[in-house]
Amino acid sequence: MGDSLPKFILLIPLNYNDGREVPKEVLANFREKLFALGGGFSIAGTVEGAYRMADGTKMIDHSLQIWIGLEEEHFAELERAVAELGAELGQESMYLERSGGTIHFIPPQPPSGGSL
Repeated sequence: MGDSLPKFILLIPLNYNDGREVPKEVLANFREKLFALGGGFSIAGTVEGAYRMADGTKMIDHSLQIWIGLEEEHFAELERAVAELGAELGQESMYLERSGGTIHFIPPQPPSGGSL
């Protein structure tokens, strides 16, 4: 893993379209895939959003927002993992954003000559 990586943002629905809660083990398994793929991730919290379904109805989603830094050559694997989860959850589409930001991993270093 390099010291800086492109940042990706995923929104993972916490409920199926019929309102049932997505089982915790489904979400845990997906997080394990992300960990295996990128070596780490951050859960930024939950968000609420709206989506227009193919039939025109408005769907309000509560989703887990996940940030992951990933080497560019692994993007197709991330996209495939998100698509597979979308199929498992019965979604019309899934949100995956390349943020344009870069994640930097800064190693610890003792203060130089003074306190913080």
